[in-house]
Amino acid sequence: MTMVKSEFAKPEFMYFDLGNVLLYFDHSLAMRSMAKIANVDPQRMHAVIMQSDLQIEYETGLITGEEFIDRIAQSLDRSLDTNEMLQAAADMFVPNAQILPVLHHVKSLGIPIGLLSNTCEAHWNWILHMEYPQVVDWFVPVILSFEAKSMKPDSQIYRIAAERAGREPSKIFFTDDRHDNVEGARREGWMAEPFTSADRLMDIVRHW
Repeated sequence: MTMVKSEFAKPEFMYFDLGNVLLYFDHSLAMRSMAKIANVDPQRMHAVIMQSDLQIEYETGLITGEEFIDRIAQSLDRSLDTNEMLQAAADMFVPNAQILPVLHHVKSLGIPIGLLSNTCEAHWNWILHMEYPQVVDWFVPVILSFEAKSMKPDSQIYRIAAERAGREPSKIFFTDDRHDNVEGARREGWMAEPFTSADRLMDIVRHW
């Protein structure tokens, strides 16, 4: 493995993104599961949820899970069971085992770590229920878009996260698989780097 010198100073706090960093996810799997329950084509389900503001409203906490499913039911003109549909929507995660050594190393350096994620209540409840070792007991604070009523890359969620971390923005390091979210953090004065692999992230934190 090629070793690289980190361009970042040792931070006082580190935030991790959730999706495609700690856990991989596949929206198409959720769409297929939900479509099967609703007896519609997966492309139709995708259009109703993802090609509208519906998912964004849910992840920003503007609507509840029940309202989310009610809106889908109205669009499809059929009755849907809320709990069954929310479970289908959430059962799409695969843990990233390679991230665990990174978490252990950052902790060994005495750097506190938090979680900063765009997610909805159904997904978060599922993740807690599954007790993924990449998530459980690692992160304080946990900043979730549906609770913060703000989504990355909007500035508000980074400001909430910095305040909760109790650190100056310039002392916080953040990694996220989405470049726009990384740029949002940089605009707020954070150190930030796109997540491409656990090995690449380890190359950075190993030099702190």
